[in-house]
Amino acid sequence: MRMFGFLRGERSASGRRADAEPPSEKLDLLTGAALVALSGSVITLMAQTIHVAGAGTTLPAVSAGLVAGSLVLFRQWRKSVQLSRTSAARSQYLLNHDVVTQLPNLTGVVALLDDQRRRAIANKEDPTFGAIVCVGLTRLQDIYDNLGHDCGDAVLVEISKRLQGVFDDIDRVARVGEDVFAIVVGSLTKAKLAVLSGQLNRLMDMPVATPAGTVVIGSAVGVSFPDADCADPREAIRQARLALSAARNARAAVAFFEPEFDQSSKLRLELARELRAALVGGGLNMVYQPQVNEKGDLVGVEALMRWSSETRGEVPPSVFVPIGEQAGLGEAMGLFALGAAFRDSKRWSGLKVAVNVSPIQLKSAEFVPAVKRLLEHHQVKAQDFELEITEGILLDPDPVATASLDALRAMGFAIALDDFGTGYSSLGYLSQFEVDKIKIDRSFVVNLGVRPDATAIIKAITDLSDALGVKVLAEGVENGTQLRMLRGEGCKLAQGFYVGVPASADVIDAALKRPDVAMAA
Repeated sequence: MRMFGFLRGERSASGRRADAEPPSEKLDLLTGAALVALSGSVITLMAQTIHVAGAGTTLPAVSAGLVAGSLVLFRQWRKSVQLSRTSAARSQYLLNHDVVTQLPNLTGVVALLDDQRRRAIANKEDPTFGAIVCVGLTRLQDIYDNLGHDCGDAVLVEISKRLQGVFDDIDRVARVGEDVFAIVVGSLTKAKLAVLSGQLNRLMDMPVATPAGTVVIGSAVGVSFPDADCADPREAIRQARLALSAARNARAAVAFFEPEFDQSSKLRLELARELRAALVGGGLNMVYQPQVNEKGDLVGVEALMRWSSETRGEVPPSVFVPIGEQAGLGEAMGLFALGAAFRDSKRWSGLKVAVNVSPIQLKSAEFVPAVKRLLEHHQVKAQDFELEITEGILLDPDPVATASLDALRAMGFAIALDDFGTGYSSLGYLSQFEVDKIKIDRSFVVNLGVRPDATAIIKAITDLSDALGVKVLAEGVENGTQLRMLRGEGCKLAQGFYVGVPASADVIDAALKRPDVAMAA
C-alpha cells in the first residue's frame, strides 16, 4: 500500500504461466496444419489426374492456381482465428471485470483468490488470503436517480481511482456490488484494520467532481477475517458484506464480522419471506389511533399497520417495516395501508384519516397514479385524508418526491409533517414546502412536567405553527399532566395512549356512536 506505510500484505504471483500454451491455441495450430496438408493432397491428386489425361503441358499453371487458392484460404482461416481469439478474450474480460471501473468484479476477484489459494497449497504455503474489507457507498443510488447515470458512473470511476491509488498490487481491489467495493489485504491486526477503515471513510468523504457538479458520497466499512478453513472466497466476501450491513444498520463507520450477524441475516430473510406471504395472503391488518381536539372530541385517527404472524405472534412495526422496505416491499405495503384506510374511512363521516407515506413511495413515479386508482376504486375523496411525511424529505428533496407531493396536494390531500423536531426542523424548510399540520414528536412531550424547558419548546413550536398558519398536534401523550400543559401552551390537538390506544375499525365505530366510552389504556 502506498498511503499507509505500516500496513503490508503478502505478495504472491498471479496470472497464467507464460510457458503454458492455452489448449485452444494448440487446437488452432493443428487445424491449420491439417488444412495445409489437405490442400497439398488436393494439388497432388489433381496433378496426377491431369497427367493421366495427357494434359501435362498445363500442369504448372494448374498447380500454381491451386497453391494460390490454398494460400488465400489459409490466410482467411488465420484471420478468422484471430478474430475469434479477440472476441473470446473480450468476452472473458467482460466476464471478470466491471465495465464502469474496469476493476475485477465478484467473479474476477473470486477467480484470482481461488488461483492464489491453489498455488499456495501446491507450494505448501499459508492458503489464507488475508482480511476482506468491503467499502459501501452511502448515496450512490440517490446520485444515479437525481443526477443521472453519467454522474453516477463518474463517482464510481473516481472512487475506484482513489482505492487503486491507496492499494498496490499486493492487494486486490474489486467492485462486488452496485455500491460496494471489496479490498483483499494482507493479514493485519484488528487495530490496524480499524485505522485503515477510518482512513478509507475519510477518503470516501472527499468531494467528487461530476458533470452535474461536486457531490459528497459518504461510506461505511465492513471487515471479515477468513481463517484457514474458509476455502471459498465468496463466503469471505459475504461475511464482509454482512459486516457492512451491520455498520449501515447501526449508522456506524465500521463493523467487524461476528457469527451472530449470520443468524441475524438469516432471521431477516425469513421474516421478509413471511412478510411477503402475509402481504399477499391477508396477514396484515390496520388499526387506528384516535386524535382529539381541545374539547376531547374525536376528530381524526392515524392508520397504523400491524402484523400478527402465525408462527411468531405480534411482530412490532419497528421490526417488520424496515425489513419490508429492504426487501423491496415498501411500495406494496404503503398501497395496502392506503387501500385499507380508504375502505374503512367510508364508515366514519367527517373523520380525518391520517396515513403515513414513506420516501420510497413518494420517489416512485407510479405512486400518484396508483393513489388515484385507489380513490376511484373505493369511491372516496382525497379531502378526507391526511398524508404524513418525515422531515428527511424536506432536508434532501427529490424531484420526483417533490412533484408527487405537489400532485397529491392538488388532488386535495392534506400534508402533515411527522416527528417534528427530531431531524432538521427549521423555518427555512417549512417555508419552502407547504404543509397543513405539524406533529410534535413524543420525545418533547415526555419531558413535560419533568424538565423546566420542555414547555418553552412546546410554546416555540406552537408559535411557529401559528405564524405559518398550520395546525399542530402532539404525539405520545401518556398522562393528564402532559395534556393539560400542552393545551396551556396552545397545542389543541393530541394523540397518545392517554387519549386512545390503537384500535380496530369496529372500536372506532363504537367510539363515534358513544363518545362517553373511554378508549385510553
